[in-house]
Amino acid sequence: MAREFGWTIDEMRELRPSELIAILKELERQRFLQEYSEMRNKWAFIASVITNAIATIAGMFSKKKPKSVEPDDFLGEELKKRFKKLTGEQQEGKQWDELIEEAKEKGLKGPW
Repeated sequence: MAREFGWTIDEMRELRPSELIAILKELERQRFLQEYSEMRNKWAFIASVITNAIATIAGMFSKKKPKSVEPDDFLGEELKKRFKKLTGEQQEGKQWDELIEEAKEKGLKGPW
C-alpha cells in the first residue's frame, strides 16, 4: 500500500481497521479489472484475430462460411461473471426487474 499510495508507515498505522479493509478490497478490485482488461484487450484479441485469419484461409477452400470468433470467447465464464459483478452490469438487470414489479403492482400493462 505504501508503494501504491505513497504513504509512510506511520500514516498506514493511523488507519482504522475498517478503512484498511475497504482500501484493500478496492485495490483488489482495481487489480482484477486491470488484469481482465489486459487479458481481453491484448491476449484474447490476438487469439481471436489469429483464429479468424486461419478460419478465413480455410474457408477459402470450402463452401461454408467460417464462424467469426470474438475476444470474449477466449475468456472463462467465471471470469466474465466476476467482471460483471465488479462493474455493476448485473445490477442494471435487477433495476429493470424492480421497475417491472413496481409497474405490475400499480396495475400498468405493457403493449403485449
